[in-house]
Amino acid sequence: MEKVDGLQFLIDYENVHEQGFEGMENLYQTDSVSIFYSECCKNISRQVMNYILSSGCFFYTFKLKKGGKNALDFYIVSRVGEMIGAGYEGQIVIVSRDKGYSAARDYWFTCGIPYNRIILSASVKEGILASNENSLRRRKIVADAETVCLDTEYARYEERAHIKDRLITVFRGTEYEEELPKICEVADGKQSPKELYLSSIKEFGKADGTKIYRYLKNAAG
Repeated sequence: MEKVDGLQFLIDYENVHEQGFEGMENLYQTDSVSIFYSECCKNISRQVMNYILSSGCFFYTFKLKKGGKNALDFYIVSRVGEMIGAGYEGQIVIVSRDKGYSAARDYWFTCGIPYNRIILSASVKEGILASNENSLRRRKIVADAETVCLDTEYARYEERAHIKDRLITVFRGTEYEEELPKICEVADGKQSPKELYLSSIKEFGKADGTKIYRYLKNAAG
């Protein structure tokens, strides 16, 4: 078995279908994805495959040889045992809505494997959240899930729209008119003149950045 430093995702495809792939865009090169499927459930979206391939992660498929009740479950549980027996010490994420996998986790707990080493989740995204790993992807997922106040967010939207209208007026007919989308990004959220100046220099270079900063300063005035 390849050495994997990230998360091991074991996906019970017959159980979760496409919904289980939610969060695949967050895969790391250090992760491993194993999809367990059968003849009646062997097609997945091109987008999911693109996420897997572009991430550079380890990728495996396990196709059911012979049908039977809970057959894929036994495949997955066997794979868990194979990985632990091979010395894998990271976290294993079983992506399934089947509650029966908790029995396998209970068994490994009696063998000294902590509960948080085997994660049961309904999607890749939920598995990353449950892993409690200290990573940028997990922080982003947490941030995206936060609730926000519509009053506050709409006020911010109106403020940005107002600033954009002013910048359109200021830069209309100048040599930087075509750069307006980038200029709006630079101006967005910048409060102090120093911060605005440094952002302009960083984005456009010293000569053009200085000129653009002067326009922005006039717009603010």
